Amino acid sequence: MEIRPFDAATASERELSEYHLASAAAWRVDFPEEPSAGYEATVGRLRTPWPHEGRCRYWAAYVDGVLVGLGRLALQDGENSGIAQVTVTVHPEYRRRGIGTAVLRAVLPAVRETGRPTVTGEAMKSGSPGDLWAVRLGFRVVNRTAIMMLMVDETEPERWDVPVPAGYRLAGWVSTTPEELIEAYAAAREAVQDAPMGESSIQIARWDAERIRREERELADQGAEERVVVAVHEASGEIAGVTGLLTYAYRPDKSYVNDTSVVRAHRGHGLGRALKAAMTRQVLRERPQVRRIVTSNNEDNVHMIAVNEAIGYQVLRRLIWVETTADGLTGALSR
Repeated sequence: MEIRPFDAATASERELSEYHLASAAAWRVDFPEEPSAGYEATVGRLRTPWPHEGRCRYWAAYVDGVLVGLGRLALQDGENSGIAQVTVTVHPEYRRRGIGTAVLRAVLPAVRETGRPTVTGEAMKSGSPGDLWAVRLGFRVVNRTAIMMLMVDETEPERWDVPVPAGYRLAGWVSTTPEELIEAYAAAREAVQDAPMGESSIQIARWDAERIRREERELADQGAEERVVVAVHEASGEIAGVTGLLTYAYRPDKSYVNDTSVVRAHRGHGLGRALKAAMTRQVLRERPQVRRIVTSNNEDNVHMIAVNEAIGYQVLRRLIWVETTADGLTGALSR
């Protein structure tokens, strides 16, 4: 076995194909409830990490010259500049040979170089082999989330016919926030700070106009199209609620909910459901190739889960997030 740095920008077609095969095989075993991504979507995701993931570095494990495992180190800035997120993926046919642990050992020096004290692991199913492996290395469960999916072809369109509550109107845009609304939009996105995060050290992003513009530039660079729908309180003119949806060029059949939040003073009127229903109608009208929409919620966020279920989302899987310290991981891997 050989482990070396992996650069998606310069990787050969053979390496990218092997990475896709290993990723798809792992997905089919770990998440059989959802089809794995095709080659183009897999490579697109590899080459364009989502903005909230930060800077990413990769390592690949080869057995007899074939890529069978991958490690990723994601480094966010700002609120989460003390956290290193590590993901390890191994082809199912090569598991239980110590490859995952070897990849993690290869990534660890880069983690230590950052000086970040906290290491988080990618979300996984409770009781899965990945969960048991992480526990042996000293990781502990710090959060639980529900991944929900709206399957367009299996959902009655009537679920999306949700009226806007009296006293409010909807507005929206694609990719670029109107300058006259950006301050109000940033203030409304701050409402997501109330979302539960369990015991995770990960902090929810703080929003202001500058950060909004930076995110828009990053998404544009990735070929992502962001739709935004907001609820405007007619009496005050303030934005009372927001929802966003991302569609990536490399996977046009699937969209991802970015943020949905309602300002505390405007809760209890059904704005969340109205916003998400309006967004669903819009994206299906403008991007009819979208057949699946994915969102995630902390399991404690029962209100938003109920809102999603009301317009047709179903729980696809439940995942755990794990965390340890850089010192603890170093000690575990030295044994």
